[in-house]
Amino acid sequence: TIKVLNDDDALDLFKKTLPSASASLVQVRVSASTERSRALSLLRAIHKKADKNLRPALDMIALTLSGKKAMSQGTFDKVIKMCDDMVQMLKNEQLDDDNK
Repeated sequence: TIKVLNDDDALDLFKKTLPSASASLVQVRVSASTERSRALSLLRAIHKKADKNLRPALDMIALTLSGKKAMSQGTFDKVIKMCDDMVQMLKNEQLDDDNK
């Protein structure tokens, strides 16, 4: 393996993979709004080709992404808390019914 890696052909192949000496790998920072708009455009493209059964789910995702508070911190925390409170309330009601 080392002999293959040290071979001149391997070095030539490696040099050909990089377009020039000035080329480098750069990490690009993307904003949340850019990512959101990109995701919406992909969803719209998928929506046109999707099964009729999948379209409501795709619409819900698109609605979530395009909402005013989309991707904001704590948006789903309130919903989760409301669901947890409802489950606890139903458990208490069931206990009350069982004790009667």
